[in-house]
Amino acid sequence: MKCTVRTRNKKNIFDIPPIASLRSDFDVQREKDKAKVRILETWPDGSLRLVMVNGKVLSIVVRKKNNGFPDSVEINGTRYGVDVSKIDSSHYGGAEKPAKQASGNINAVLPGQISSLKVKPGQAVKKGQLLGILEAMKMENEILAPCDGTVKTVKAEQGQTVMRGDLILEIA
Repeated sequence: MKCTVRTRNKKNIFDIPPIASLRSDFDVQREKDKAKVRILETWPDGSLRLVMVNGKVLSIVVRKKNNGFPDSVEINGTRYGVDVSKIDSSHYGGAEKPAKQASGNINAVLPGQISSLKVKPGQAVKKGQLLGILEAMKMENEILAPCDGTVKTVKAEQGQTVMRGDLILEIA
């Protein structure tokens, strides 16, 4: 997703990874440089609360329009207007891209406990289908299928504690 943040003196354009593949650690590509980002905390609605950018912790509040798109972002108390110039994220109801990926590994995006798994090996799944729930920081996080396919293996079980990056299941 391409996002434009306008400040009083300049315009910054960021390429942000699609929400479907957003993990707690990722890179954001600016026009001329790259920033390392780590999500530290989220609000109950899933929006960012605390992030670390290149080692600096920032407090984030995203203000949304009635249609759900970001209107402004408040970073450490300073508000910035946001223009989203290209939407390709299912989080914001953008256009679906044809599935290029024929298989996928589903890893834990943060440490937590698997509270439910709704699929078994050999089961066919569709992109975006709910596969299970990962409870972390007293919040339920949906585990969604990244692509169409068949569940190859299930590496975790209900009640199991997982760490960020642990393999939960594989789709072929």
